[in-house]
Amino acid sequence: MLQRIQTVFLLLASVCMLVASVTPLAYFFYNGNPVVFEAMGMYQNGNIESSTWALFAIGAISSLLALATVFLYKTRMLQIRISVFNIFLMVGFYLYFGFLVFRINPEAGLQFQKIGIGIIMPVIAIILTYLAIRRIGADEILVRSLNRLRK
Repeated sequence: MLQRIQTVFLLLASVCMLVASVTPLAYFFYNGNPVVFEAMGMYQNGNIESSTWALFAIGAISSLLALATVFLYKTRMLQIRISVFNIFLMVGFYLYFGFLVFRINPEAGLQFQKIGIGIIMPVIAIILTYLAIRRIGADEILVRSLNRLRK
Protein backbone atom coordinates (compact mmCIF):
# COMPACT_ATOMS: atom_id res chain seq x y z
CA MET A 1 0.00 0.00 0.00
CA LEU A 2 2.64 2.57 0.98
CA GLN A 3 4.98 1.37 -1.75
CA ARG A 4 2.80 2.87 -4.45
CA ILE A 5 3.41 6.45 -5.55
CA GLN A 6 -0.33 7.16 -5.77
CA THR A 7 -0.55 6.55 -2.02
CA VAL A 8 1.97 9.33 -1.48
CA PHE A 9 0.04 11.59 -3.86
CA LEU A 10 -3.23 10.96 -2.03
CA LEU A 11 -1.66 11.48 1.40
CA LEU A 12 -0.14 14.78 0.26
CA ALA A 13 -3.49 15.84 -1.22
CA SER A 14 -5.13 15.08 2.11
CA VAL A 15 -2.56 17.18 3.96
CA CYS A 16 -3.01 20.04 1.47
CA MET A 17 -6.76 20.12 2.02
CA LEU A 18 -6.28 19.98 5.77
CA VAL A 19 -3.91 22.95 5.55
CA ALA A 20 -6.46 24.79 3.39
CA SER A 21 -9.08 24.20 6.07
CA VAL A 22 -7.09 25.60 8.98
CA THR A 23 -4.94 28.41 7.53
CA PRO A 24 -5.98 31.89 6.33
CA LEU A 25 -7.36 32.01 2.80
CA ALA A 26 -7.19 35.76 2.20
CA TYR A 27 -6.58 39.07 3.93
CA PHE A 28 -8.81 42.13 3.47
CA PHE A 29 -9.17 45.66 4.81
CA TYR A 30 -12.51 46.96 6.06
CA ASN A 31 -12.56 50.64 7.10
CA GLY A 32 -8.82 50.47 7.70
CA ASN A 33 -9.08 47.40 9.94
CA PRO A 34 -7.53 44.09 8.83
CA VAL A 35 -9.91 41.21 8.17
CA VAL A 36 -8.71 37.60 7.95
CA PHE A 37 -10.78 35.18 5.85
CA GLU A 38 -10.39 31.60 7.07
CA ALA A 39 -12.38 28.48 6.29
CA MET A 40 -14.20 28.79 9.63
CA GLY A 41 -15.11 32.45 9.26
CA MET A 42 -14.09 36.04 8.73
CA TYR A 43 -12.22 37.54 11.67
CA GLN A 44 -11.80 41.24 12.39
CA ASN A 45 -9.60 42.18 15.36
CA GLY A 46 -9.75 38.60 16.60
CA ASN A 47 -13.57 38.55 16.68
CA ILE A 48 -15.62 36.52 14.23
CA GLU A 49 -17.64 38.70 11.85
CA SER A 50 -19.36 35.99 9.82
CA SER A 51 -19.23 32.22 10.00
CA THR A 52 -18.24 30.19 6.95
CA TRP A 53 -18.27 26.74 8.55
CA ALA A 54 -19.49 25.08 5.34
CA LEU A 55 -16.21 25.99 3.66
CA PHE A 56 -14.38 24.24 6.50
CA ALA A 57 -16.69 21.24 6.13
CA ILE A 58 -15.94 20.96 2.41
CA GLY A 59 -12.20 21.09 3.07
CA ALA A 60 -12.37 18.58 5.91
CA ILE A 61 -14.53 16.14 3.94
CA SER A 62 -12.18 16.41 0.99
CA SER A 63 -9.20 15.74 3.25
CA LEU A 64 -10.87 12.72 4.85
CA LEU A 65 -11.98 11.41 1.46
CA ALA A 66 -8.42 11.52 0.10
CA LEU A 67 -7.19 9.74 3.22
CA ALA A 68 -9.91 7.07 3.01
CA THR A 69 -9.11 6.49 -0.67
CA VAL A 70 -5.63 5.34 0.29
CA PHE A 71 -7.10 2.32 2.09
CA LEU A 72 -9.18 1.21 -0.90
CA TYR A 73 -6.09 -0.05 -2.76
CA LYS A 74 -7.70 -3.42 -3.58
CA THR A 75 -10.57 -1.79 -5.50
CA ARG A 76 -8.80 0.44 -7.95
CA MET A 77 -11.86 1.50 -9.95
CA LEU A 78 -13.57 2.65 -6.75
CA GLN A 79 -10.40 4.56 -5.89
CA ILE A 80 -10.56 6.34 -9.23
CA ARG A 81 -14.25 7.20 -8.84
CA ILE A 82 -13.80 8.56 -5.33
CA SER A 83 -10.75 10.57 -6.44
CA VAL A 84 -12.70 12.13 -9.31
CA PHE A 85 -15.49 13.02 -6.89
CA ASN A 86 -12.86 14.51 -4.58
CA ILE A 87 -11.58 16.73 -7.40
CA PHE A 88 -15.13 18.01 -7.91
CA LEU A 89 -15.33 18.64 -4.17
CA MET A 90 -12.10 20.67 -4.29
CA VAL A 91 -13.40 22.71 -7.20
CA GLY A 92 -16.54 23.24 -5.13
CA PHE A 93 -14.30 24.58 -2.34
CA TYR A 94 -13.13 27.32 -4.72
CA LEU A 95 -16.59 28.01 -6.06
CA TYR A 96 -18.01 28.40 -2.56
CA PHE A 97 -15.07 30.60 -1.54
CA GLY A 98 -15.74 32.83 -4.55
CA PHE A 99 -19.44 32.91 -3.74
CA LEU A 100 -18.71 33.99 -0.17
CA VAL A 101 -16.28 36.71 -1.22
CA PHE A 102 -18.65 38.15 -3.84
CA ARG A 103 -21.62 37.91 -1.49
CA ILE A 104 -19.90 39.72 1.35
CA ASN A 105 -17.79 42.19 -0.64
CA PRO A 106 -20.49 44.52 -2.04
CA GLU A 107 -22.14 44.85 1.36
CA ALA A 108 -19.03 45.27 3.44
CA GLY A 109 -16.83 47.23 1.05
CA LEU A 110 -13.85 44.97 1.64
CA GLN A 111 -10.55 45.88 0.02
CA PHE A 112 -8.38 42.93 -0.97
CA GLN A 113 -4.88 42.92 0.56
CA LYS A 114 -3.25 39.53 -0.22
CA ILE A 115 -4.00 35.84 -0.56
CA GLY A 116 -3.14 33.33 2.13
CA ILE A 117 -1.43 29.98 1.83
CA GLY A 118 -4.73 28.18 2.31
CA ILE A 119 -6.17 29.29 -1.01
CA ILE A 120 -3.27 27.77 -2.97
CA MET A 121 -3.45 24.35 -1.31
CA PRO A 122 -6.58 23.03 -3.11
CA VAL A 123 -4.89 23.61 -6.48
CA ILE A 124 -1.93 21.53 -5.32
CA ALA A 125 -4.34 18.89 -3.98
CA ILE A 126 -6.19 18.78 -7.33
CA ILE A 127 -2.92 18.24 -9.19
CA LEU A 128 -1.81 15.53 -6.76
CA THR A 129 -5.17 13.77 -6.98
CA TYR A 130 -5.04 13.88 -10.78
CA LEU A 131 -1.56 12.33 -10.70
CA ALA A 132 -2.85 9.64 -8.34
CA ILE A 133 -5.76 8.88 -10.69
CA ARG A 134 -3.34 8.42 -13.57
CA ARG A 135 -1.15 6.05 -11.56
CA ILE A 136 -4.14 4.07 -10.28
CA GLY A 137 -5.35 3.75 -13.87
CA ALA A 138 -1.92 2.52 -14.94
CA ASP A 139 -2.03 -0.12 -12.19
CA GLU A 140 -5.48 -1.23 -13.32
CA ILE A 141 -4.30 -1.58 -16.91
CA LEU A 142 -1.29 -3.60 -15.76
CA VAL A 143 -3.42 -5.94 -13.65
CA ARG A 144 -5.90 -6.47 -16.49
CA SER A 145 -3.10 -7.24 -18.95
CA LEU A 146 -1.64 -9.77 -16.52
CA ASN A 147 -5.07 -11.38 -16.13
CA ARG A 148 -5.29 -11.79 -19.91
CA LEU A 149 -1.89 -13.50 -19.96
CA ARG A 150 -2.96 -15.97 -17.27
CA LYS A 151 -6.00 -17.19 -19.22
